[in-house]
Amino acid sequence: MINKALNLKQFMLRQKSLKLYREFLKTIKNIPLESDRQQFLNWVKEDFKKNKFETDEYSIKTLHKYGEKSLTDLKLNLALSSTKIS
Repeated sequence: MINKALNLKQFMLRQKSLKLYREFLKTIKNIPLESDRQQFLNWVKEDFKKNKFETDEYSIKTLHKYGEKSLTDLKLNLALSSTKIS
């Protein structure tokens, strides 16, 4: 029998990944056009699925930084597109 329990560092990285994924899903709900919403949703799902089995800690942290930057950019673009110029 193989022990598949996560150590503390792995557990924390996994929780951070899940939090980032949920934050993406919440933010995507604010995209006004359904087609754009679906496109972003597919992109996020595919990206997370593609990296699901990554075990290298450095790679995971790099992916987190990339994800956080992408999320920040998405939020900024949504905020800018929703403000009306008077």
